[in-house]
Amino acid sequence: HASQCYVRLPAWDERGSGHAPTQRLTDLLGAAVYERPSDDLAARGLYLDLPAWGHHVFEVTAAGP
Repeated sequence: HASQCYVRLPAWDERGSGHAPTQRLTDLLGAAVYERPSDDLAARGLYLDLPAWGHHVFEVTAAGP
């Protein structure tokens, strides 16, 4: 089934505390690249909306200068 959710990870709580204002999430298995505010990731998590059998494997890096 298609599914939606917010994924929260403890590491984002640390990243949201002023280290990098934006995080870049690059899907290592596909072409998707997302940039999200660190504070938003720390507060709500990453929103995912995937089709049945959909998947991501993200590399998370600081975005911007």
